[in-house]
This record gives sequence, structure tokens and C-alpha cells, in this order.
Amino acid sequence: MRRASAVRAAAAILVGVGTPCAAIATPAVIPTPPPAVAHADPAPANLAYDNMSPRQRVGQLFMVGVPSTGPSTAELAHLRRLKVGSVILNGNSSAGQARVALTTARIDGGMQQARVAPFVATDQEGGAVQRLRGPGFSSIPSALRQGRWSTTKLRHRAALWARQLAEAGVSINLAPVADTVPAGHAHANQPIGRYDREYGHSARRVGSHVVAVVRGEGPHLAVTIKHFPGLGRATGNTDLAKRVTDPTTRHDSYLTAFRRGVEAGTPFVMVSLARYPHIDGNRPACFSRTVMKTMLRGALGFDGVVISDSFHAVAVRGVPARKAAVRFFRAGGTMLLDTDIAPIREMEDAVLARVKAHPAFARAIRADVITVLEAKSAAGLLANVLL
Repeated sequence: MRRASAVRAAAAILVGVGTPCAAIATPAVIPTPPPAVAHADPAPANLAYDNMSPRQRVGQLFMVGVPSTGPSTAELAHLRRLKVGSVILNGNSSAGQARVALTTARIDGGMQQARVAPFVATDQEGGAVQRLRGPGFSSIPSALRQGRWSTTKLRHRAALWARQLAEAGVSINLAPVADTVPAGHAHANQPIGRYDREYGHSARRVGSHVVAVVRGEGPHLAVTIKHFPGLGRATGNTDLAKRVTDPTTRHDSYLTAFRRGVEAGTPFVMVSLARYPHIDGNRPACFSRTVMKTMLRGALGFDGVVISDSFHAVAVRGVPARKAAVRFFRAGGTMLLDTDIAPIREMEDAVLARVKAHPAFARAIRADVITVLEAKSAAGLLANVLL
């Protein structure tokens, strides 16, 4: 249903009829969504899987970056050859909703694999991290300001922002941030506090506002809580530094916000690239079975898509692409995000080679692909599979 509304909006723009996206009226009353996201019917996901080639299946496990202004014809053809299943719109755009809808419609038409549409993602947190602006997109305040609102107000505003993205053909928002930054550490915290990306300085406040966003946005697109198990006390920024650490522990009170987001039904959780010495030594979270399987899957009971932060970041850039991809999926990851398309073929080849050589790994990869396809089914991206 989500995808259908986005496609109708894009089609209206392409043929020059109907109401322009920027002028779409917002209903005065926003229904309160259910407390959790319902699971999709597994039949379309299994059918889609059966209709795919091995590379198409593995391609569903990767999200790569394309310009927010849209990929070139050559870039789109390259993405199709790679069989990549999802993209993120890289960089900021002020072109507005109608222009983004044209871009996403073109991506959708050029990237379908076995009648499965791609996820199209963006980062629309607010404040310093609002990738899409212009006519049709509200100006969103920082999360720190949003954290001062009531949860009812935030839920309703989040629903509005999500509808704007969905009408533009965006199907995933890589937000909200569930990291808690201590008040005295806010300005020193490079990835989150420096940019006011946190909802507050206590896990209780952050958790309540994360739930509001998950429930507000959830009926319209897939939401992603991040960056598990937390960057609120990190010593540096994983985008810019190799050895970033955070003192979060296995049973840290700051995990409360992530737990509440999972309980609210978030379909995606983004795992951090930082290292957590009190959890798994010197190993980055994106390569840690303890973080992704024991904590996230086990203790928190999350059964959706575990997506990485971008592997183009300095924190993991030194790990060879083939090794990085295999390590991520072996440790429990579901979807690998890399804003750079260059290493994707090498990563796919490494995963395919290991699938052929290791039956246990092959079974895990099959389960990962089904998990992604079920998430796509819930988002309305498998609508053509049963036709």
C-alpha cells in the first residue's frame, strides 16, 4: 500500500495530471497507528526468493549510494548488473518533493529484480541531518528540539514527515537516532551531541521519543533506529576516525531506548561501526556476534533487518572489501550499506563464493534474504510478485 501511493504520485507528475506533490493536502486528523508493526505474509517473500538467481538473492543484502539528484543512465545500468536490491540517496537536495519523486520513480523502474522493487532510503532526522528539503518537505528541527515536544505532538509530526517522504517514493528513513548523550558530554560527543541529533540526555526521554517516531512514521515507511548499541559516549566519529570506542556495556541502561524502539516494532536497526571494549574487546560492532546476535537478536528479541552504517566510513575502510562483507554477515548482519558503489561487486562475489563452500553460511544467507524480502513485502515492494 505504501509503494502504490508513491507510484501513483510519481505517475501523476510524469504525465502532468493530478495534484503536484508539493501541493498535496495534509489530512487534519492523523490516525493513531497500532503499537507494533505487523509481520508481512511470508508467501510473496518465498515466491520472490524462488524466482531469483543466486546473485539477485545476494544483491538484496546490499544498499549502495546514488546521488540525491538521481543516478545517470550508466550508473543505473551498473546497479542493475550488480543486482543491488536497495539504494540510499546520497547528499543533500533542496529540489523538493516533486523532483525527488521523479528520481525515485526512475530508480524503481531501472532496478527491479524478479519483479522486486528496491528500497530507496534517505537520512531525514532533522536539524543538521535533513537530506531532502524544498517544496513539499517540511523544515524539520533537530532531534534535541523534538525531544522537548510531547510524544503526541512528535508522533503526529513524524507521521507528516513520513508521508512527505513516501509521496516522494522514499521507502526507508534511516532514523530515528536512539543514542543517549549525557548532558555534560553533549558538545564533546562528535557523532551525535555535536549536531544535536539526540532526543535528550536520559535514556527514558530518548526511548519515549524514539517510540513516538517509530509509531508515527511506521504506517508510511520503514524506520531505522540507530546506532546500536550506542554512540552517545563515543570518543570520536566513525565517519572520520579508525578506532572509535564507546563505554556501553552488555546491560547498560542506555540500551533502554533501543529496547523500546524494538518493542514499538521498528523493522530496521542500524549497527554501529564503533568498538565496545566492555562488550567485545577491540572488535567493531558490525563484526561482533555478541552485539548483533547475543544482544540485539537475543536479549532485545529483534527479528527484523540489521543494517550496517556505511562501510565507506574510515572506521572500517581498512578492512578488505571481500573480508568485510563476509565478516559482517557471519556475525549476524542482514543488509550491508556502503555509500560507495565501487567495492560492491567484490563483496557480492565473496558472499557467493562462501555460500557455495559453506552450507551453514548458505543457510544463514538464505534466512537473511528472506528477512529483507519480508520487509519489502511489508513496505509494499513485492506487489507485482504474485501477478
